[in-house]
Amino acid sequence: MDDYNKFEKQLVGQLNELRQRIVEYKTLDSQHIRLTQKALQESNRLFQRVAEAASALQSEIDKRLQVEEELEKERRRLFSVLDCLPAHVYLLGPDYLFRFSNRFFREEFGEPGSKPCYEVFSGRTEPCEQCGVFIHGKSIEVNQVEWSNPDGRTYLVYDYPFSDVDGTQLLLAFGFDVTEQKQMQEELILSEERFSKAFMASPYAMAINTLEEGEFIDVNDSFCGLVKTNRKETLGKTSLELGYWLDRQDVSQIRHKIINNEPIREMEVYFRRSTGEERLGLYTGERFDTKGEPCILSIMTDITHRREMEVEMIRLERLGLVGEMSASIAHEIRNPMTTVRGFLQILKEDEKYINESEYFELMIEELDRANSIITDFLSLAKNKMVELRAVNIKSILVNMMPLLQATAVVNGQYIRLEAEEVPNLLLDEKEIRQLVLNLFNNALEAMPEGRAVIIRTYTKDGNVILAVQDEGWGIDTELLEKLGTPFFTTKDQGTGLGLAVCFGIAARHQAKIEIETSPLGTTFFVRFPIT
Repeated sequence: MDDYNKFEKQLVGQLNELRQRIVEYKTLDSQHIRLTQKALQESNRLFQRVAEAASALQSEIDKRLQVEEELEKERRRLFSVLDCLPAHVYLLGPDYLFRFSNRFFREEFGEPGSKPCYEVFSGRTEPCEQCGVFIHGKSIEVNQVEWSNPDGRTYLVYDYPFSDVDGTQLLLAFGFDVTEQKQMQEELILSEERFSKAFMASPYAMAINTLEEGEFIDVNDSFCGLVKTNRKETLGKTSLELGYWLDRQDVSQIRHKIINNEPIREMEVYFRRSTGEERLGLYTGERFDTKGEPCILSIMTDITHRREMEVEMIRLERLGLVGEMSASIAHEIRNPMTTVRGFLQILKEDEKYINESEYFELMIEELDRANSIITDFLSLAKNKMVELRAVNIKSILVNMMPLLQATAVVNGQYIRLEAEEVPNLLLDEKEIRQLVLNLFNNALEAMPEGRAVIIRTYTKDGNVILAVQDEGWGIDTELLEKLGTPFFTTKDQGTGLGLAVCFGIAARHQAKIEIETSPLGTTFFVRFPIT
């Protein structure tokens, strides 16, 4: 406006000067009058142009004033928005004084007034040494810094360059109180560390898989020991790729329950080790999220030995029950049988019954067979007395070889003895002979003619092993658990007591019988601990 007024005064002065000259020109001659008129016309045109320029200048000034007013409104609107933000918002000048601070800031730190930032924030009398915001010749850059207040609160501060209306470079800062978030983050890290330590040190086999793909994210040492593998070979692969599951329906069932947020508790599953060995386990699974991705926490407990022990205990209980029953009634049955057999022998010698001698022979044989069964019953008794003495199982086998060879030849089969030197054991020789005979006869009956039974002895893992191997067609895996159960037999004329007697003899010698079978034959391993 001052420029405009000055310009207007200059124009008025020039016009007055022209008018004075026109008055003077009136006294001149006509030629001068014409010149004067021409100059007057030129002056009018000039005045008109000046008036138009002045009007345009005024219009431009009005527009500028309007823009400045709009900018001021926007500035006030911006500061009004900043004032309501739930964060510390403030503007700093190069002199470290506050140009603006919002309500949230003032409630926390008070009205800054003419106090510099270092006094408001830290109670200092001079700028902080580490502050590099307003360095001479250096522009303000976008920055993020974590700042801890002396009162213990933690803030995450974002710095942005900001230009004032006069071009002054200012610092616009947004500060967020992240104390609770920081504490939660530290607690989360601590919790993750605790979980990781508990996960890795757990004696239970544990694994973490993605729910979508089933890939292993992490496994602990117990898991690697259970499946006989290592972390490098496992991580990033799925259980199906590694062939851990024997039944894929188990995988589908587990995944279905986890997707539906149904926890799985001790579900019996069969799994396979990397060595190919099949095991029985109890599976427990729970869904959880890690880094926003749904995962499964799996826990596997190997119960193979437990199940074997349960089956063994049930079998031994049955053996004991049968043994106790047989011991209590055996004498009551044998006495009348002995009497009957004696009278049958007397009648057989009588000439009146010479034509019925075959029937007498048959009855005597059946009585002898019944007596043999009763003897087997008595062998099942838990409290049967055993006479233990130091003997060598290889010597027992060598002494039995003529009998075994004769039995094999009669059946058109063969026997091969591969006995290594083994230490002496405390054994009841009669019972061990019975054990060998029963296993040997079973092996013969499991093979066709022309094949061989192999009997071996050797030492392994602190045990003396007696192995009886046939070349038959193997045993159905569904029947393996039932072997040794009293009265269970697959033979047409069997009593189901032969293997039961073997298991009873093994139990009385603290030995264990294990079975391996395939289409190429079956092997019974009797493991005697070396004491």
